[in-house]
Amino acid sequence: MGTQSLAVVVRGLAVGTIDKKSVRKLIQRQFFIGIIVGFLCGLVIAIVISLIPFLQSSWLLGLIVGGSIMASLSVVCVVGAVMPLLINKLKLDPALASGPFVTAIGDILSLSIYFSIATSLLEYL
Repeated sequence: MGTQSLAVVVRGLAVGTIDKKSVRKLIQRQFFIGIIVGFLCGLVIAIVISLIPFLQSSWLLGLIVGGSIMASLSVVCVVGAVMPLLINKLKLDPALASGPFVTAIGDILSLSIYFSIATSLLEYL
């Protein structure tokens, strides 16, 4: 999802449709898109995991993984929208430099979110 947000922002910068007034609205829109997609993906994976019969407390595991996916996609969408704006502010080409940064930061944040949620609920598993 971060790469899609990145593409939307880079295209907007290239075409000239992004100005200082529209940045906040753009970031909010990407965040809500991340929440919606994350909720749907998280719901599907939570249902699939909770249906696995050999896992004890599989409903809680499904909730942990599903919630982590929702939180991760929301945050990564914002990172994907903000990173090209920051790189553009540094007078660099956001189309070339943003991809690796968004991927690395998205992976780090996603794992951190998952491990934080799982660690805080570990006693219930």
